[in-house]
This record gives sequence, C-alpha cells and structure tokens, in this order.
Amino acid sequence: MLQLLFVALSVFGVSQAQVFGLGKCAQVKTQESFDLNRYLGTWYEIYKFNSNFEGKQKCVSANYQLQSNGHVRVDNIGFENGEKKEAVGDGYVPDKNYPSRLGVRFSNLAPYAKYWILDTDYTNYTMIYSCTDILELFHISYAWILGRDRTLDESIENRLFAKAESYGIDTSNFLKEDQTGC
Repeated sequence: MLQLLFVALSVFGVSQAQVFGLGKCAQVKTQESFDLNRYLGTWYEIYKFNSNFEGKQKCVSANYQLQSNGHVRVDNIGFENGEKKEAVGDGYVPDKNYPSRLGVRFSNLAPYAKYWILDTDYTNYTMIYSCTDILELFHISYAWILGRDRTLDESIENRLFAKAESYGIDTSNFLKEDQTGC
C-alpha cells in the first residue's frame, strides 16, 4: 500500500500542470470517418486543458504537414513574453482501421501519446482528447478545441462542450486561449 501511495504522489507531482483525475480515462468515441488530408494545415488553439509543456504561451497554433513517409509533421508555435516558442513533433496513424486515432510525440526519446480526434468538420473546428490511465486508478488527460480561425462561433463551442460532457470529460478544465494581438 505504501508503494501505491508513493506512485500516486509521484504521478501527482509530475502531472499537476495537466488534468489529473481519479479513475480511468473517459470512454470517448473518435470520429468514424476521418480524412487526414483534409485535416492538414494550420489550426489555432481556442481552448485547452492546462499543460506544462505549453507554459504561459499565447497565440498558439499548430500546423500539420504530410511527410513522404506517411507521417505528419506537427509544428506548434506560440509566444511567451513576446518570444516565439516552437515545438516540432511527429504524428502517425498507428491503426488504419481508426484513422482519427493518431499518435504524436515531440521527442524521439518519448513514446507516442494519444491524439484522438473526437470531432472535426475540417473547415472550422476540431476537438482532440488525450488520456493515459495509470494503474487503472488514476489518469492524466489533455484536451484541445482548435479552429481554422483565431475565434470560434459560440454555438460550435457549446456543441463541442456538450459532446465532451456526454463522454464524461469535465469541461470546466478547459482554459480559453489568448488569441488577441497575434
């Protein structure tokens, strides 16, 4: 029992900048029909779960480009204290039967993390969810709502929040991204 408590405290210490919760990850349904080619291009972060790897950035965008090996170059750009921050990652579809369930990593030393697309219309919005179960007792989750523009219609936001809530994702964890003055 002491070892379990140690693991739980260690996980909490590492994950306090993410959304840490008790129990397993939410059971979500990814988008059934998904066309990666239509998804490529630039997206702007509208909402996100807090994440230590983004820090206090604003004007965050992500650009997805198909590579010759079938993988996707993920180029994230944001600004912190007026300084440009960039993170380049690699994404791919591990199972062609589930094309909306990508794996993404930002270091060759890191494992691929889930980048599951729950909903997108390709031209206005996308909602992404990532979650890792730890010992089936805890989980660390991330979620994003991105738009092709720096703002998103409130009716779309409300529909995506309702969809997330229907899966058991706590939408109070979403933080509004600052896309002003970009």
